[in-house]
Amino acid sequence: MIDNWIKYLEQKLTQLNPTNVENLETEYKFSQTYYFHTSYLTIEFLDSTTINKVELGTYTNGICNDYKILFDSSAPNFTKVKQKLFEVDDNENYVLTYNKANIENLNEFLDNLFTNGWTEKTFSYKGFDYLIIVEIDKTTHRIELKSDAEQDILLPMDMLSRKINVIWNNLKINSGKRKIRKIKVKPLINNVLQQQ
Repeated sequence: MIDNWIKYLEQKLTQLNPTNVENLETEYKFSQTYYFHTSYLTIEFLDSTTINKVELGTYTNGICNDYKILFDSSAPNFTKVKQKLFEVDDNENYVLTYNKANIENLNEFLDNLFTNGWTEKTFSYKGFDYLIIVEIDKTTHRIELKSDAEQDILLPMDMLSRKINVIWNNLKINSGKRKIRKIKVKPLINNVLQQQ
């Protein structure tokens, strides 16, 4: 019988044939990252029976893109999408202790992404990314990217400035200076029922 997250996830994820697996250990936490063709899954553990965070995303040329899909027990479909920021993101809704209910919740979250995949569109203006739209199972998540300066010191007018910037960049007159990169993450499994 499987009695902890490490064994459970190892059994679940090996059948998906990851292209690489990376282990990282610090004094307080350890993590495993599973790489697939254009996507990755990182699971951060506090110990073998407690997951601290589950994160998915895409990568290009070995560099993770600017957003992450997080398991969040309080979000619809357990799915939260946000920008990768220089922040300490300790959210109790990310934590999963090893029990039957959490196994089912994590399965629902992962199987939805693994069987449907997702689409990422990154909008850039004059070579600078300013907007990412992630579509997961007919739900759209919009991320207006914060600049490095805005992440360091948040000023009162930063949010308004960012919104104006997005509106300006999306205007029809700027279409020649705007580019859209699209990544379609293909399903890793075709039918969950066949895998179980």
